[in-house]
Amino acid sequence: MIQIEAEALQQLLLLRRKLTEPCAGLRLWLDGDACHGWRVSLEWSGVQREEEYSVEYQGLVLLAAIAHWPYLQGATLTAGARGGEQGVWIDLQATACHCDNQVCSS
Repeated sequence: MIQIEAEALQQLLLLRRKLTEPCAGLRLWLDGDACHGWRVSLEWSGVQREEEYSVEYQGLVLLAAIAHWPYLQGATLTAGARGGEQGVWIDLQATACHCDNQVCSS
């Protein structure tokens, strides 16, 4: 399960309320791999896609590709400043990776 700190949850719920278009949830996109690092992007989505699974967390709906959910398990969403930038941050748990063999798994 993804953990969302209270401040991050409040900020995301506030942002969702400000949207003028219908919103199915907050989509989490993963790009990369365990050997080279993951990049997670967030975007509000008006529709849930067929290849996605959704999870509701205290009023916030999170959407992600079914294949990405194993990598998101144990992730933590926090709010605050990092590197001089204010925002919502996602920390993923480390995955097992034998990069010398190009074998990565959650």
